[in-house]
Amino acid sequence: MSDKEKEQKALEIYQQLIRSLEGVTDISEIVSIVNNLIEENGLSPAKGDKIPIAAKRKHGNSDSTAVVCPSCGSTHIVKNGSAHGKRRFRCNECRFYFCTTSGKLTEGSSASEKTWNVFIEGMLSDDTLPVLADKCHISLSTAHAWRMKLFSQVGNSVEGKILKGVIQEDEFYLSASFKGNWKSTLNLGIEKDYSHIVPDYQKYGFRDQPHERGSQDSKRGLSKDKVCVATAIDESRNIIGKPIGRGNVSSKGLSYAFTGKMDHGSILVIDKSKGGITFARASGLAHFALDSKKESRKGTYNLQLVNALHSVIAEKTHSRSCFATKNAEAYITWEAWKLVNRRKSIDEKKNILKALLIPGKKTATNHQIRHTQLPSILHPIANHLV
Repeated sequence: MSDKEKEQKALEIYQQLIRSLEGVTDISEIVSIVNNLIEENGLSPAKGDKIPIAAKRKHGNSDSTAVVCPSCGSTHIVKNGSAHGKRRFRCNECRFYFCTTSGKLTEGSSASEKTWNVFIEGMLSDDTLPVLADKCHISLSTAHAWRMKLFSQVGNSVEGKILKGVIQEDEFYLSASFKGNWKSTLNLGIEKDYSHIVPDYQKYGFRDQPHERGSQDSKRGLSKDKVCVATAIDESRNIIGKPIGRGNVSSKGLSYAFTGKMDHGSILVIDKSKGGITFARASGLAHFALDSKKESRKGTYNLQLVNALHSVIAEKTHSRSCFATKNAEAYITWEAWKLVNRRKSIDEKKNILKALLIPGKKTATNHQIRHTQLPSILHPIANHLV
């Protein structure tokens, strides 16, 4: 082998070594030192025979600029070693220490990034919990915890939003569902004595006996066994929806859901319910009240968009994927997020969810998820709102 061939072989080996350094800290400095050693020892290729070296150089402090403090939102952070295989940082503003997953959906999880990718893609494709558990090789209870953790993260990201422009507001009614809040520990394989526990459907005065999922309510038509859920959507597809009481819609319930969340220059489109009209007048918003039995619109004003959203939610509530009433707001917020991001690809939405971080807001823990309570607005003490 000639000297030229030896140099060529050495450079090929060098390229392979450089490629193996991808992901190593300070790779650009290491490459620079090696290049200088090659030049000093006369090993650089002859002019015109240069072989490009595949080394990814870092521009500035790219790790730091890509990271935001989950406590205060500052970008003035510095590296601070590593722990459990994850890089740690320190915020120069609030002196908070955190790692790459702090404040994000994957915080506290030992599952691989690939598993989380499969889970998020499944959620965006409306997979059921058994399907998600099977795809991700996790238990059913873990799949549910991850789902509610995702909902919590999305809910935190849209908290405090204000609806603007033409706002459509309407209500729909759900049969109260208390699945998962009695004997729920059995799903985790934990045996315990339930004889002293009062089920929530009795505790909150909905009924005295278990209700088979999907069966008819004991009372026909509108009654206090039904949960009133109010939703409002603006021209930009921003949505607010939450349970506001039991039985017929009330102005106090609407105030509970929407006070301070609608821009004063907005136009509110409602139906001719007594509670809706009272709320619209009290809020000082310009409004149009449609008679749902006689008219579907007034000029450009209608309720078609909000009713379409209700159809999507109704489809879920009448299926095996029916959600518990205590989680109604979380599910509505999730459907709203998907509607807002409907034009993005699954990969784009997946990347948004993985990187979603709300400074000052912590991700929900399994303990918080398991101990979620029925909203106080639906407790017996709140019946004066109806």
